[in-house]
Amino acid sequence: MNRVCLAALAAGCGLFAVGCGENGPAPVARVKVSGTVKVDGKDVKSGSIIFDPQNGQPPGDMSILDGKYEGLAPVAKCKVTINSFVKMSMKEKMKMDGPGYDQQTEFNLLPERYNTKSVIAREVTEPGPHTFDFADIKSK
Repeated sequence: MNRVCLAALAAGCGLFAVGCGENGPAPVARVKVSGTVKVDGKDVKSGSIIFDPQNGQPPGDMSILDGKYEGLAPVAKCKVTINSFVKMSMKEKMKMDGPGYDQQTEFNLLPERYNTKSVIAREVTEPGPHTFDFADIKSK
């Protein structure tokens, strides 16, 4: 019994050592990006912009404040998604009344073509920095 436990422990340590090698994924190169985001010609008060390389590496996620963003994005051709959420009740949004319509819910001010169904792409290259302005966003 002791030999079996010792063999299992040795095999586990061997697998652990193999997993700790230098053969893991290489760190993603990132460069500074910044820019402006306008909807219908007006600065987005608050929101987020994501530069996603869609290659399994982590995306660059930045906050938008008063129409400006700044942060680090992965070096790659990135899918860009833009969101701007507000909290309001269904009563405010739909101009309807009824049970539960007073409860606050988050709504994205931007159409799906800028976030969940985005086809916006930007090439982020070294050495950076890059300025990407998004001034032609339409709310309808």
